[in-house]
Amino acid sequence: MKQMKELPKFKNEDEEREFWSAHSFLDYYDIKKFKRVPERVPSKDVMLHEVLAGLTDQVESLSREKKLSVEEMVRQLVAAGLKQQRVQPGA
Repeated sequence: MKQMKELPKFKNEDEEREFWSAHSFLDYYDIKKFKRVPERVPSKDVMLHEVLAGLTDQVESLSREKKLSVEEMVRQLVAAGLKQQRVQPGA
């Protein structure tokens, strides 16, 4: 088995970045000891963020037009959509 080198202590991120640009992590870590991490199920907040990511520009534009914060605009849009679903299910 290959002898692993001892990882130096870094004073800051720049020093660490410079070190890793000139060294291979394979000299410092034994990948045979790595363990597979179970896949995380995204939280509701993460899922909501991903849904809204494609609509960000439109929501920001509308919020500027209405002179509201983006957060308030999202609240109003969601509330209007939920109200419409109660009135016209499947709409």
